[in-house]
Amino acid sequence: MRRPALANPLPFLRGWSRDPVAVGWPFASSYWTARRLAQAALDAAVPGSGPVLELGAGTGPVTEALIETGCPVDQIVVVERDAELCGSLERRFSGLHVLHGNALELGDILASARISSVRVVLSGLPMRAIPPDAAARCYADAFHLMPSGGAIIQYTYGFRPPVDPDEPVLKLDATYVGREWRNVPPMGIWSYRLPDTGTVVIPSAAPALSEAEGRDLSRRWSKVPRFG
Repeated sequence: MRRPALANPLPFLRGWSRDPVAVGWPFASSYWTARRLAQAALDAAVPGSGPVLELGAGTGPVTEALIETGCPVDQIVVVERDAELCGSLERRFSGLHVLHGNALELGDILASARISSVRVVLSGLPMRAIPPDAAARCYADAFHLMPSGGAIIQYTYGFRPPVDPDEPVLKLDATYVGREWRNVPPMGIWSYRLPDTGTVVIPSAAPALSEAEGRDLSRRWSKVPRFG
């Protein structure tokens, strides 16, 4: 397999220069962080359940680590909201399935791409800064795509769980995987699963966002750091 090209930092830096708060930090995840995240995701994956789903791939350091850790590039799907970064990912990783869109509308995005099942979800979305109902809806969509035992690996700059496991709208089992100190700033890693009941209630319990609400949420999201 041909090794992916080196990441071009310019799209990431241009995104940071346009809106430093939205990107959060002018440097991508470190090599050590990317490898640790990739390993955590592959360890949690349910075999034979579809591709690995990465939310917020940026310039692709974690994508590259997934490939280097043994996941074929055609078994990875990434969702990225920045159009320039989407183009950079497609050029860098031949065969990578790149979906341009807002990952908070995950169900619609994957339905349009005809992706009905994934083996694990790896998320860098800023969940602590997203309204709880929107975060829960995104997570609920993700769990609907996975079989029983499926996991969401979430990374964050914060020290608290990026998604409250006791949030009333979506009860979760949360496991602290660890903190990677060889990152600037240090990165915390969490694993989320549904309780043994495996029940997901958000899509039927919470109304879909209206077009105006979706635009408003997108504007608010653009003012918070990329990573939780």
